[in-house]
Amino acid sequence: MLLLVSGEGPSDIGVDVPGEQGWVFRPGPMTHVIDRLFEHRCDYSALLCEMIEFISERALVEVKEKNSGRKFRAPGKRKEQETNFFYENAQRLAILSVERQMQADRMVIPVLFRDSDTVSIREWRAKWRSMLDGFESGGSSLGVPMIPQPKSEAWLLCACRDPQYEHCAQLESAPGNDDAPAPLKPMLDAARNGRSSAQELVEAIENGDIDPLRITMPSFDEFRTRLNHVLDQFNGHP
Repeated sequence: MLLLVSGEGPSDIGVDVPGEQGWVFRPGPMTHVIDRLFEHRCDYSALLCEMIEFISERALVEVKEKNSGRKFRAPGKRKEQETNFFYENAQRLAILSVERQMQADRMVIPVLFRDSDTVSIREWRAKWRSMLDGFESGGSSLGVPMIPQPKSEAWLLCACRDPQYEHCAQLESAPGNDDAPAPLKPMLDAARNGRSSAQELVEAIENGDIDPLRITMPSFDEFRTRLNHVLDQFNGHP
């Protein structure tokens, strides 16, 4: 099994950094969230077993360039324009997952992270559905959308504020815009006493200060349910 993950940057899924023998993946907080849920379900760490591969945003763009003969959805109606970005990126990641599966002869699960940047449940569900449709269009029925509402800081804040892990659903109504009153990023920074860099959040997950298994809020629960459903199909398969 291989998890093919892609996100927006170092503060969520992670980033490639220069290493002694080329570029190496530095997992961000959301990859460690994935790995914690994976380990709970499968009894081993995907990261430690090198079962997670990172795909950059640039690599997703190149998928379209390399598949110029393939039909990619183009924006049409307004609703489609709002969700096309989610659809197309999921489609591209699915295409890569199918390629990896053929190359390695093992199951590949694409996991795509994108902040929803909305407090509207209707809009969030449209983006979720668009990702699932995009995965299917790219040839994978195993795709897992990872779409925090309104953004990943809400998930992490659930574990960091006082009281921890309680009444977290209300965080999904916080503004997704960093320029809005009471934005989530400063709230997370304050709750963490300034220790809210990507690496500090990774360390908090690793040492148990942030426990993804205890986070309960609608968008997180949808993600966890979908991930568990996909993993259960292949639990026990390499």
